Amino acid sequence: MILASLAASACVVPPAEITRQLALPYEQFDTGEQPQAWRQLIGVGCTDEAVRLLNKYADANAAKISTEQKSEIAFHRGQALAFASRNAEAIPYLEQALAVGGSDEWTTYVAANIAFLKRDAAALRKARDRYAAVAPNSMRLKFIDGFIACPTDAYMKAAFCTR
Repeated sequence: MILASLAASACVVPPAEITRQLALPYEQFDTGEQPQAWRQLIGVGCTDEAVRLLNKYADANAAKISTEQKSEIAFHRGQALAFASRNAEAIPYLEQALAVGGSDEWTTYVAANIAFLKRDAAALRKARDRYAAVAPNSMRLKFIDGFIACPTDAYMKAAFCTR
């Protein structure tokens, strides 16, 4: 019971901290390393709180952030859920990121993630081939190759698969 309480408290982001993060420029919010930054919340298993923080940031800064940043935030919401093996919840966010758009490299990467989560091997292979053509030396290509190498593994495991 005590461990569950400690774990739950690690996921609570105090209102003052939320306010502080919502006021950050996008780059600082996106790469924040403080214990209650969205990436750190994911790292300690606080998926729902990370997604809530991303949602709040997107809402509070909608007029200030670029189209690409809006797409990234949608992607990160989906990715957070995918890391927690909540694929059905992740897919709509990734589809939102794809609909918002971005560069050819970005949209192809997002499409590969969607294909993996949907377990659509043909679409994943197509996205991989396209991605290799537009960004052959990108680290993201290694993630896509991991999805292909380990198509039935959980997202986090597959992203780093090297079979």
